Amino acid sequence: MQKAPFPWRAIAIGSLLSVLVALYSAYAGLKIGGVYWPMVTTAVVSMALMRLIGGKDTNETNVMQTTASTGGLLAAGVIFTIPALFMLGLTITAWDIILVGITGGLLALLFVYPLREEMIIKEKLPYADGTAAAAILKAGDEGGKQSRTLLAAFGAGAAFAVARDMLLLFPSYFNLESLKLSAGKLFSFGSQISLIPLAGGFLIGARFTLAWFLGAIATYFVMVPYALSSGIFPDKLSVLSGVAKPLGAGVVIGAALAYFITSGFPVILKTASYYKKTHLGKKGLLAMLFLVVLMVYAFDLSIPLALLAVAGAFIMGFIGAKITGEMNVDPMEIFALVLLLLAKFLFGFGMLHLVLLAAVVCIAAGIAGDAMQDFKTGHILGTNPLHQLAGEAAGVVSASLVMGVVMLSFAHVGFGTMEFPAPQAVAVKEIAAASGVPVVLMAGIAAGFALTFVLERFGLGAAPIAFGIGLYVPIELSVPLFIGGIARYFIDKAKKTEYWRLVAGGVIAGEGLVGAVIVLAAAAKFLGV
Repeated sequence: MQKAPFPWRAIAIGSLLSVLVALYSAYAGLKIGGVYWPMVTTAVVSMALMRLIGGKDTNETNVMQTTASTGGLLAAGVIFTIPALFMLGLTITAWDIILVGITGGLLALLFVYPLREEMIIKEKLPYADGTAAAAILKAGDEGGKQSRTLLAAFGAGAAFAVARDMLLLFPSYFNLESLKLSAGKLFSFGSQISLIPLAGGFLIGARFTLAWFLGAIATYFVMVPYALSSGIFPDKLSVLSGVAKPLGAGVVIGAALAYFITSGFPVILKTASYYKKTHLGKKGLLAMLFLVVLMVYAFDLSIPLALLAVAGAFIMGFIGAKITGEMNVDPMEIFALVLLLLAKFLFGFGMLHLVLLAAVVCIAAGIAGDAMQDFKTGHILGTNPLHQLAGEAAGVVSASLVMGVVMLSFAHVGFGTMEFPAPQAVAVKEIAAASGVPVVLMAGIAAGFALTFVLERFGLGAAPIAFGIGLYVPIELSVPLFIGGIARYFIDKAKKTEYWRLVAGGVIAGEGLVGAVIVLAAAAKFLGV
């Protein structure tokens, strides 16, 4: 391991990049219901920026990339849970969202750092995206080919978003009577014409986009026609809200439970043995105590609920790190749903505290996976892991500081809508709001649970989650996602995946960042900021 000076410059620039990554990840994730690993994209960007400022140290570039990538998974944990509060009509402040992000992120880093030696050095878990980022940084970008590809894709996505929403650039367009009217006119057109679902479908892949598309087919070509022809419901909208949404959310919840039992629970059994080999120490325990006190006073939680949040972050962060290492997938929203179910039906906490609990756990699981991907990159390159840890912490804080304003601005557009379907948050809302278990929701839970157990034997255990989401998100989103997934299948066959993966990431970053800025500008204009 190289002895290098502390990389202040890399962490400072990486923190700014983490904010940008959080912005486009939040925007794109709310549209397509997922956030892709940003390691490869941030590796290329970090190399380009280091070249501009005259830096030649690969380890410094790695620390910048580590810091920058954190914003993506921090944003994912927020958008998978917090929109449920707005859909429930509950009040949350920007400061609350900031604290949720910082708390969940720091808990993850506290718990996951001691696992680095066991999972990465001794077990040699692959962490595919972390390994890919290391290969890119090690090879460098001679001639700037990758940088030019990413920049061109980013520019195309950004130009598309500007052209699509050109009317938003004219100040007079914001002189509207009500926020609801403003949001509807500003975004109903743009939401249906977007490159993000196509690019996102490519990154998600054929298997899950096919499952998602089959869910849409089941709703729009089976469920809706049958319900309308039988006279059970008066119109399509009532079928979608009364049957498709609770049924689909139920499938997601049931599949999450089954997936946790088959894939997550076995990992829990290894937790004690892993931590016996690590050294969390007194400082770690003091840090945990501090975060418990922070949650008690910041969120007005009871001590048992704060302790449950810490325990949930500890367990789910561990599972997230382990499954990410083995499968390159971090099913963070699944962990949040499982803990949400337990807290709801075993302890009966209120809706606000339930969603905050889910948010902390979801963020912790996401950041745990992100950190371990980055530690894998650093291990291959010989980067000081403490420098990476500092970068991760800085990335968590910087991204959290903007997520409060971002979510409040996005809320003006509306969550659970055509513009921002927020499918995971819909499932969180269904659990938090349930006084009992409605028949349709229960049927979905049973179906998702059974289907996951059956498909797990064929290595398709997570596919029912995508199917359930497809049942209740607009088909206008499902079709381009499916097209992107099919394109991925043929591009994989042609062995050109890495090039087009960079293109897809650049398009999402460009359109997502411009789209997020436009939403923020529209909200600021309306509020007179």
